[in-house]
Amino acid sequence: MKEEILDYLYQDYINHLDFIYAINNGATIIYFSDQGIMIKFDDIYMMSIKEPFLGKHLINGLNDCKMIAIHNDCFKEIIEEKFGISQEIVAYQYGYLKDTVTLIDVPEIKIKEIGMEYCEFIKENYSTPIDEEYLIKRIKANVFIGAFDQDKIVGFAGIHDEGTIGFVEVIEEYRRRKIASMLETYMINKLLEKKELVYLQVDKDNIPSIKLHEKLGYTCSNDIITWYM
Repeated sequence: MKEEILDYLYQDYINHLDFIYAINNGATIIYFSDQGIMIKFDDIYMMSIKEPFLGKHLINGLNDCKMIAIHNDCFKEIIEEKFGISQEIVAYQYGYLKDTVTLIDVPEIKIKEIGMEYCEFIKENYSTPIDEEYLIKRIKANVFIGAFDQDKIVGFAGIHDEGTIGFVEVIEEYRRRKIASMLETYMINKLLEKKELVYLQVDKDNIPSIKLHEKLGYTCSNDIITWYM
């Protein structure tokens, strides 16, 4: 069954990178046919369905849902009414399809892995609202790196539950020095060395981020992914 599902997903590889990652990392299959797929990965439901009536049927079949990511969403009303969660992120998916990456080097800046000793710094400087419990969980998973000017941390990046590169932030006085690109290329290289999928999601209105990732060599999906939480 798993191989059949992966064969289906690989036919539209960029759009399905999130599903491929989740299934390869133990996601539960709720529904699969040639009409689409719904899975649960940890606490996240994910759905990509061709026919809206089928999507509504699957959503109505869920007893509880705190977070769901939907490709090409048209279910806002039913999700908000049934689960009391709201639309938080609307994004494009980007995949890095190359075998290698050119590391960006910024003079005097070094990259190293970081852990809970930098939790407060990350909480104070990450510009996107985030659940503290989730952030701590990800830091404890040892998926964060930091950018340092000597002993001073000036930026960071990490990996989300669903395998996407994220949490990228550089403190204001160090911006426009390509430190974000340095963090991202380091993270890309790290994932490539582990032979893991390299992908992320970018808010569809975040033009600077879109330009950055296209410059770094990512390929954009056609699907738009909506997150409710």
